[in-house]
Parts: sequence; structure tokens; C-alpha cells
Amino acid sequence: MSRFDVIVVGGGPSGFIAAIAAARQGARTLVIEKYGFLGGMATSAALGPISPFHFGDEQVITGIPQEFVDRMMDLGGSTGHLRTTNPHGSGAYLCFYDREAYKWAALTLALEAGVTPLFHSFASGVEMDGDKVTGVRVTNKSGTQLYEARVVVDATGDGDVASLAGAEFVMGRGGDDRAAQPSTMMFDMAGVDTEAVKSYMDKHPEDFEWASELVAVRPYAKHLPQRHFVGQGFKALVRSGLDSGELYLGRDSVLFLTTTHPGVLHFNSTRIKGVDGTDAESLTQGEIDGRKQVMSLSSFLTKHMPGMRDARLIATGTQIGIRESRHILGEYILTGEDVLHGVKQADAVSRGYFPIDIHNLKGKEGYGDDPDAGKWTDLDDSYDIPYRALVPKRVDGLIIAGRTISATHEAHGSFRTQGGVMGIGQAAGVAAAVAALGGVEPRKVDVPRLQEAIVATGGSIRRDPARVARERQAAIDAVRRDLAAGKISEQYLADAGTFTGKAPRL
Repeated sequence: MSRFDVIVVGGGPSGFIAAIAAARQGARTLVIEKYGFLGGMATSAALGPISPFHFGDEQVITGIPQEFVDRMMDLGGSTGHLRTTNPHGSGAYLCFYDREAYKWAALTLALEAGVTPLFHSFASGVEMDGDKVTGVRVTNKSGTQLYEARVVVDATGDGDVASLAGAEFVMGRGGDDRAAQPSTMMFDMAGVDTEAVKSYMDKHPEDFEWASELVAVRPYAKHLPQRHFVGQGFKALVRSGLDSGELYLGRDSVLFLTTTHPGVLHFNSTRIKGVDGTDAESLTQGEIDGRKQVMSLSSFLTKHMPGMRDARLIATGTQIGIRESRHILGEYILTGEDVLHGVKQADAVSRGYFPIDIHNLKGKEGYGDDPDAGKWTDLDDSYDIPYRALVPKRVDGLIIAGRTISATHEAHGSFRTQGGVMGIGQAAGVAAAVAALGGVEPRKVDVPRLQEAIVATGGSIRRDPARVARERQAAIDAVRRDLAAGKISEQYLADAGTFTGKAPRL
């Protein structure tokens, strides 16, 4: 048996940030991860770029998450944040990264902070003293061991620790069907003539639901590709394949992005419906279906998609990407209305910024009006993540991090992205350390003191108007520079008037 001040279960984007944050507060910290590396879905599920840290041009996720991006850039493995010319469908900025650089940057930052990692392990039980979590039972090659802690952070993404502790939760959107956002098997293809792909996208806008070019506001490593784009479309091609039976796919369009590697495209283009991310048999069937879709689509693309004749499949996720499962019920439930209208909270510990992005729960189509259809809803303003949403009802000794905090299905559709859960992880890690070192239960933490500690780590919990103005001007200057140099086209500008003096396209 080993004792720690803080145990973080799950080494994904929220978990490793939480562990670093806790350790930097002086807490003896253990992070438990089922794979042999950190990064969670970002590395194991072969995700594409990090979603923005930004609301518009305002960077709202700062501190340790930004240090992490800087570390990847120092390794020559990331573009940093690139501004999209059209934020619909992908958000205001995207940060492309090499997954090996991601793993190493996360691990080195954690080790430098004094975090103890335990790989190839998962939580199989919890130790309780009444309603208080006092430790985690871990199963791995060595058998089963007990690790005790003053505070445990559940960063499993599925609320596994909270569920084992008897915490209340809602699955997916709740109701009788408990439907959750669909899963995806991500994949990469090399040998792509990206110029040919881009040329087709330029010439056939009617075949795309949305598309965007990207602009570097800050220089990055010259050996990385300097021109990036994203598109969702080839709808006519996909429809012909579905109608003929040549293509097996869970959606009716192809979403693709450039990467940090020349001639390599990333595809977020499969859709696996009805997967319960907390059930091994359901996950197994989802994995099988996801790989079936990947093999069908990758073969179909090489035969029919422009620029793909010499392409080959080079990478798939170690697992399917799970977007949604449990929502642990806490002292406060963050709602879609809170998110949509930018509600501010007295106990804010992080900020949310991403549009409400809900993928079609049951069909192949993209965004639409049907109750089960996908939704993309822009926000009125950034909103606050309240500390109460990280503290589960009744259960003590436990803090929730990541996409499984206390929130509705609609609210989750916004903060579930990498930037959002990193900010939540930073707050959870600081809170866990403050509670553990102060000898108080997480729900009794002095919130003003907690907020001061988060701000001291570089975290943002309030808007800085002067910084917003500087960031906005830098983005405008960068877009105008690339327009003048012919690196991007007015065709993809959602707000052309800001940059060209012309009226925006309707």
C-alpha cells in the first residue's frame, strides 16, 4: 500500500494537466493510466488537432495547458494555435500536433513537476470510509494494489471512480434511451497529394458542408507544413458509394484535416452509433464496426477521391474515441442555457468557449433540425465552469475532471473538447492539492483562495479586455498578411469585411 496526497485516475488531457497542477502546489501526486503513455484520447484514439483554447480571438485557456503547447512547439512537434478563416465546424483556432511529441511533452512536464506515473493500470475499485473515498484499488500486471490518498481526482473520462464510489450520474442525454454522442475511429493516410485535394475543395464549394484555411498568428518550426486546411464534404462521392454498396460508412460526408506531416491527411470520418463507453461488450462491438468503416472508407478514397490515388492507411486509433458517457451529478449542473448565454459564476475555476457541438446521435447526416440530428450552436459569450460542477453530490474525497463533470448533454457538447477539459483539469488539480494539503474536504475548499491559486498557475477565470484587444489585432494582422501574400483566399473568409473592407458574404 502506498500513500499520496492526490491521486489522479486517468492520464488524458484533463488528467495529466490535473496531475501537474496538483504536484506544483506541493502535493505528492500519483497519476494512474491504463496505457504506457499520457494523452488519453488525444494519443490513444489518434485524434487530430487540439480544439481551440479561444473564444473568437480571445485565448481563455491559459496556464499549464499553454505551457504544454509551448513544450510541443519547442520539440518541433506542433504548429501552436492556428486561426481558422471559417470557424464553423471546427472552432476559431486549431493546434496541430505530432502524437509522439504530445506523449513526450506531457510526460516530461509531469516528471519535472514531481508527478509519479503508474502505467498499464486501471482503477478496479475504491476504498471508502462511509461516504468518503480514501483510496483506489488498482489492477495491473502486478495484481491488485491499494493506493491511498487524501483526495482522488476522477479524470477517467467516463466517471469510473465516481461510479465505483456510488456517485449519482446521468448517462448521455438521459431519458429512456440514454443516447450519447456517437463514437469515432480516427485514422491517417499518407502519400496524399494535398494540393489536389485542396484544388478540388476550392473549385467545388457546393460539395462541402464547410471548409476553412488556417493562419499562423505565431511562427512555428519551419520543417512542419506551413499551409493547412480543413474540410467536410465530398458529399456526392460518399452518396454514390453508399448507394452502390461499395462504401460502408456511418455518415454521409468526409471530414479531413492536414497534419504536422507532409502528404498526410487526418480523417475524422467514421460514425459509430449506440456505443456505451462504460460497457466492455459494447465497446468491443464498437471497435469492430469502427475498423470496418475505416477499412472500407480508406480503400474507397484511394479509388475515387482526388489526390488519393497513391495514398495508404498508416494509422488508426488504439481505441475508438468516446465523446460522451456518464455525467456525474454535482453540487451544480451546468446547463445548455448557461453555456449558450455565457453565464458567469461566482465560483468560476475555468472558462468555456467552444460552440455546442453535438454529432448526429442516430443518423448519417450532419447538422439539422431533427431532435436526433447534429447541432452546431454558436455561443453569445464565453461562460464560466463553476467549482460546484466538479464536486459530486454526497461523495467526499473526490473531485471530477474532464468531460464527465456535472452538466447536461447540451452543455457537455461545448466543454468536451481538448482545450475545455485541460482547463477543467488545471482547476481540479489545484483544488485537489488545496484540499489535501489543507486537510479539508473538496466541497469545503475556500473558493477565493482556490481561485487565487488557479490564477497563480496562469489560469484564466476572468476576461482581460486589454489582452483581448491585443489578441484580436494580432489575428487581424496575420490574416491580412496571408491574404496579401496569397497564402489564403477570400473564398473561405467567414468575416471578409473585417479583413478586406468589403461587406461580409451572406
